[in-house]
Amino acid sequence: MGQNSYNYEYIKDGSVARRGQFYQRFELKDGDCFGDDGWNDCENDRERVEFSSRPTQKPSGTECLAYSIKLDKDFIDLHPTNTDLGQVHQKGGPKGSASGLKSFPPLIQIGAKRGRLIFGWHELSGSSDNVIDKKREYPLIKLKHIKGKWTDISFCLDYENKRMDVWLNGTKVHVINKSPINFMPESTYFKYGIYRSFISRYQKEIGKGAKLPTQIVYYDEIRRGNSINEVDFNINPDLIPVD
Repeated sequence: MGQNSYNYEYIKDGSVARRGQFYQRFELKDGDCFGDDGWNDCENDRERVEFSSRPTQKPSGTECLAYSIKLDKDFIDLHPTNTDLGQVHQKGGPKGSASGLKSFPPLIQIGAKRGRLIFGWHELSGSSDNVIDKKREYPLIKLKHIKGKWTDISFCLDYENKRMDVWLNGTKVHVINKSPINFMPESTYFKYGIYRSFISRYQKEIGKGAKLPTQIVYYDEIRRGNSINEVDFNINPDLIPVD
């Protein structure tokens, strides 16, 4: 998908970065929707600027991910519109519909909702062509505590032993004794940035023609591995900064 020049910056400033010398800045304004050959956010009630990890990987064994995030001091969540700030998505996964629109649900979405950052797991059932999607939500931290301050998120999806573990700033905050996955996709991948879905819900609540507020989010220290020691520098301080 495309983007505007202001949507993304890779910035060198060791005094601001979580670790090392570089960090990433994302900015999403009202009307920032784009499309490609297979999908168009503008036609599906969505706006986003996101990056996707490569290569994708087969969901097997244990997959761990970590990243540091900081919200701009003026950031607000847009509930009932969804604002997601990190996703584990599926390639060749199940599909269905949501609010009358096509849906290709992810496994994990970490988002801003009602003043909190939420770890969301999509419990998928039914058939692969008409999936039933129940999102289970686990609170992480109040948004006011990550405005202007770095917060470290890490989690492991254990496909073999059917469990999920979630850490915040190096402290384990959730153990979810459920299989992360109920359908076998071709592969999974991590997405990060700012993703807003069902933007019309916010516009309906605020008033017809309402513009969505600009959101700015910062990222650093994004890692993927097979154990928590490979991705979380709070637990393994020997990890080299990501620059």
